Amino acid sequence: MFGAIARRAVIGAVLAVGLTPGLSLAEGATTSSPIAGFPHAKVYVQEDGKLHPVVVILHGAEGGTEAGDRYGPILAGMGYAAVGLPYYSPDWAEYGPPKALPEIAGSFVDIRVDQLAELRDALRGMPGVDVERFGLFGASKGAEFALIAASRYDWIDAVVAYAPTDVVWEGWGLETVQAEGTRSSFSFQGRPLPFMPYRGFIEGLLAGPGKADLRAIHANGRADHPEREAEARIPVEDYAGPLILIAGERDAQWNSAAAVRAIAASRQAAGRETTALIYPEAGHDLVGDGGPRESPRSGGAPEADAAARRDAWPKVTAFLATALKP
Repeated sequence: MFGAIARRAVIGAVLAVGLTPGLSLAEGATTSSPIAGFPHAKVYVQEDGKLHPVVVILHGAEGGTEAGDRYGPILAGMGYAAVGLPYYSPDWAEYGPPKALPEIAGSFVDIRVDQLAELRDALRGMPGVDVERFGLFGASKGAEFALIAASRYDWIDAVVAYAPTDVVWEGWGLETVQAEGTRSSFSFQGRPLPFMPYRGFIEGLLAGPGKADLRAIHANGRADHPEREAEARIPVEDYAGPLILIAGERDAQWNSAAAVRAIAASRQAAGRETTALIYPEAGHDLVGDGGPRESPRSGGAPEADAAARRDAWPKVTAFLATALKP
């Protein structure tokens, strides 16, 4: 029986993987509006009488609204209808802090990819929003979400994927602490997606918050299950639109650089437009711009991560501008 100490270790480690906010921009003349049917989701858009392409911000394992709150105004200032879509709010019952957003999923288990189609319908007709130009902006688990969605919906026009994976991974939550390897992170149309299990998830996390070797947990699970590779792989070549991938070789969360190479190779073979940015000294914390910031679980040194962000950010913004034409 796993006790409170074990569960707290799980909590601390899974919160390490995320879409880390890191840049600031003075807000212009933008509005922030709720979206019917999507608790805590917001669309940020300039009040200029124009229609703006959608960019949905998909957070990582940290969950909540922070990524949307940070990047929504920034992307709106660049001419997009930027949507912060919280789809997960950690719920560890008495073993963690109170669940911040009670209306949405509390475990990272069977997260509904098809909610994006419902979101698109909900956005249709909202002031300043053009759903016929539709992009995704995700990091880590949010990049996993984005790539799964893009491989299934032909109306997605652009994808930015920071620190991505090329396979669907096992899910987690209170119900999986004693049932490892049984649940998927994502589902589609009511069915869990085939996934790659971890190895040593619980044992590794018992080392304490922030001490688990998450990269090894992913890599070892993958090495143990080559027979699951084909089913768990995200069919990125099925996405016909442009894609930009950003990763660091020193990513301490999972081997995102290897995933970028695999994704790029699959898409190149299919003749798909793909930009791959891999930074040899950088880690996991690559979203946004700005100087060095403390991110001990990133894997790269703060200076290397900052250098990668400075190089990648203008390429990401140029990519979005070309693909979505704000």
